[in-house]
Order: sequence, then C-alpha cells, then structure tokens
Amino acid sequence: MSLMHLNEKLHALIEQQLNVHVETTIMKRGWQYYMEGKVNSANEGSHDHLYGVVQGSDLYAVILDASNLRYSSCTCPYTGFCKHMAAVYFQYCSQQEGGHSLAERSYFRLLGLSSASSLLNHSQAAKADQQPQAPVAPRDPGTLATAEEWLIWMEETHGEVWRKCRHSLHALQPLLSSLKGLTKDWEKPMQRLHWSTAILFVLEQAERAINTVDSFSRYYHEMSFIRMAEPWVEHLYTLISELTPAAMEPKEEAWADALIAHVKIWASSTERQLFDWEYIYLAFCEKLSENRSWFERELASMVELSKAEEAEAEGVNKAFLHTAIGIMYFFDRKDEQAIHHFSLTSFERSQKVMYPCAAQRMEEGKWDLVQHWMSFLFERVNKVKNGRSVGPFLTLCRRADLDRPDLEVWTDYMTQLLPHSYSELSDHWLDQKRYEEWADLQMLVGSRPEDVGAHALREIAKLAPRALMPLYHQSVEASIQTRNRQGYRIAVKQLKKLERLYKADKDVLRWDQYIAGLVRKHQRLRAFQEELWKGKIVT
Repeated sequence: MSLMHLNEKLHALIEQQLNVHVETTIMKRGWQYYMEGKVNSANEGSHDHLYGVVQGSDLYAVILDASNLRYSSCTCPYTGFCKHMAAVYFQYCSQQEGGHSLAERSYFRLLGLSSASSLLNHSQAAKADQQPQAPVAPRDPGTLATAEEWLIWMEETHGEVWRKCRHSLHALQPLLSSLKGLTKDWEKPMQRLHWSTAILFVLEQAERAINTVDSFSRYYHEMSFIRMAEPWVEHLYTLISELTPAAMEPKEEAWADALIAHVKIWASSTERQLFDWEYIYLAFCEKLSENRSWFERELASMVELSKAEEAEAEGVNKAFLHTAIGIMYFFDRKDEQAIHHFSLTSFERSQKVMYPCAAQRMEEGKWDLVQHWMSFLFERVNKVKNGRSVGPFLTLCRRADLDRPDLEVWTDYMTQLLPHSYSELSDHWLDQKRYEEWADLQMLVGSRPEDVGAHALREIAKLAPRALMPLYHQSVEASIQTRNRQGYRIAVKQLKKLERLYKADKDVLRWDQYIAGLVRKHQRLRAFQEELWKGKIVT
C-alpha cells in the first residue's frame, strides 16, 4: 500500500472531535479492530470526510465527518459513534507518512497517554531488535490537584512546544488533544474547567510563538494563527457558557477563581497580543457573575486595582480595568456608573462591549436609559467617524427608530453623521417608505437617478412619483450645465423619465409649464434645443 501525505487539517479536525465526543472504551475497541486488521479500506473524500469499510460480524460502511462528528454514520446497529468509526480513523493514520507509529501516537494522545516510542531511550531506539514497551501514563497532577498545580505541570512538561510553531500552530493541536484526554473520564463540571485550562495554556503557547516572528511578516502570521486557533477559542466560550456558578462546589469555585485570575493577567497587559484576552475575561465574568458573592468580590477587587497608582507603573492596562468594571456595573443595572467607567476607556477597544449594552436596554424597553447610552455613544462615534464605529451605531439608531419613531433624536444622530451614514440612512428611509426624506437625502449628497438602484426608482415612481421629481429636476440641470452634446442627450433621457412621473401624478399641466420654462431659460443653447427636438420633448 502506497503512503499518502497527511492532510493535516483533516487529521486535526477529526482528532479534536474524537477527543471531545468519544468515550475511552469505544476508542480502545476501535484500536483493537485496527490492530487485528479488520479495516478493509480507509480513504479520504471531499468536504473533510473519511470513507471506510470494516469487517465485523458483517461488513460495515463508515462515513466520518471531520467538521461535525454527529453527522458521521456507520451501517452497524450501534447508535452514536462506534468502534468501527474509530478503527477507520486509525487505519487512515497508518496509511500516511509515518505509518503505524503515526496511528499509535494519535491513539495514545486520545487516551491521554504517551506512546511507547516517545518514551524509549535514544540509544535503545537505535537497536533494531528492541521490543516496544507498554504505554506509560505521564505523571500528571491528578484529580486532587488545583488549577495552579495543573498549570505549573503543563508549563514544566509542555512549556517549550511553542518553539515548533514558527510558521503554523499544527504542533499545538496534538498537545491540546493530549491534555484533554487526561481528563476524559472526569465528572463533567470539573472536566469543563480542566479543558478550559488546557485551551488557555495552548493559547499562551501561541502568544509566545507569534513573538518569534519578524515584524515584516507578523501580520500574515497573525491572521494564520488566529484562523487556526478559532475552533479552540470557540470551544472555550462554549465551555464557559456551560458553567453553573450557582451549583459549583468549593473545589470548582477555587478552580474557576484561579482561571479568571490567570486570564486577568493577560487581559490587563499593555503589550500587543494575538488573542482578545480582555474578551475572554469578560466572558468568564459574565457567567460567574450569576453568583452574587463572586460578583461583589470580583468587582471590589477590580475597583481597588483601578485606583492603585502602582498598577499603571507595573504596566497594567487601566483601560481594561475600567471596561471590566463598567460591564460589571451594567450587569448590576447601575448604568450611570457603567457609563462613567466606560468613559475612562479607549473607545476603539471597548465599543464592542458598549453597543450590546445599549441593545439590551432597547430589548427591555428602558428608553430613558437607551437615550442616555445613545447620547454617550454618539459623542464618541462623532469624534472618530470610521466604519467600525459608525456602522454598529447606525444599526442601533435604525432599530430605535422602528420601536420609537416618535423620538426624533435617532434621525438627528443619523443625519449628523453624514456622509458616513448615507447608505444606512438611505436604506432606512426607503424601508420606512419615507420617500420625500429619501429623495431629499439623494439631492443633499448630489446623487443622480442613475446612481440609485433601479428597484428603488421603480418603487417610488409607482407609489410616490412626486417625491422623485425634484431629484430629476436637479439631474437635468446638472447635465445641461456640462455644456456639451453628450450632457444634453443625458438631460433629454432624464426629461423623458420625468415626463412619465408627471403623467403618473396626473399633472400634465405642470409638465407643460416646466418644459416651456426650460426651453425659454436655455433658448441660446442651440445644441440643447436640437436634442429636445430629436427626443420629441418639444415639437
């Protein structure tokens, strides 16, 4: 059988899914089937799929979906992930460069063990007749250890893996799978906390790795690293959302406290970072705030830290502290204090936290608070006026105007942000069928009818033709002022459309008066008069 080059993405995807969803017992049975040679075929297909056939009590066809394991299937009677699927995966690994040893390493990582080959002495491995030793479990801290002890062990055991990540983070996926495998059989509450710890450790390794990249190519490496780490970060947020603060036992509470203290160190750093540690802290904070005693304790510690003069001297990011305090006051429904602390932060960094605050108060119908939030946001958006800030703010304005159209402040905000708000405001007024205001906006920014979508023109021409007339009048005059034959031809085309609008509005008399006045006004432009005659505007 010829060896194939390993599809690293597929390999990493499947191993990560197996590590999260498959029981140890199933994995061991699958390994036994693979070792007994019961896998007839294992081939890579399209869309991150593996296809295989396994000889059990019957022939079973297997499909492995690497992107989402629950969509995998096997024709055997067993419901869920079965030993035949595991066997196909191990067979696939053995067909790659590295052969059986690659499958073995993956198997032991999934069990949270080290492969026998990695434990052999270098001189012993050189001997051809050396028999492989049984797998030996690494001396991990165990179930009784604290989060701090696990982090120390991870650092001592795997703290140099980042050195293998100069160009990609592929070396970190097997490490993460191995660390998660150590606690596969733990109770779910503690397992979530341990897996969160493992992910945080791996993200730290990536942070170290990015600092070895030269400044010239750092941007491209950052984009690559962030994309590769995205599934890990998403899984971390999922684990955080599944925490149950109100039902935590003392050991769980201590572990969670240790994790958030660890994350806080990264989040409060002023150095450039690969990941948004501040947002990771806030995710922990939002969930753990369901426990009132934890909330009060954490808020008090953050307020005290923000007041400490030595904190700034030690490189603590004060903007992060005030952002965290602001969001905690928001959780506690103390909006005045929340806004005060947000005012002490960098708006560019903290705006993505503030917009959801205003949106939540809108959902609750707290319109006095909404106006306070929107006034605060507008003051800052109006200073920077860039797409990242204006876009989300306009979305909030449009939503508020739908719920409370009696408050003119939303329209005022949008018009004051012109021209940056043109597209949003134009769409909003069109959606609201405020056609005259929409037409006034087009004239204000100098849009011509041909610059506007044909669908919008047809809609308004049918429902409110009078609203379009000033826009066409302006466009006709602008074309005439070009003082060239091409401009005159464009003007005549616009006049024909304008004539249809007058007729749709059943005001032919005004049309005749308008054309008579236009002819008199430009009677010295002979070329224009000729185009009017050719276009049959005049006879």
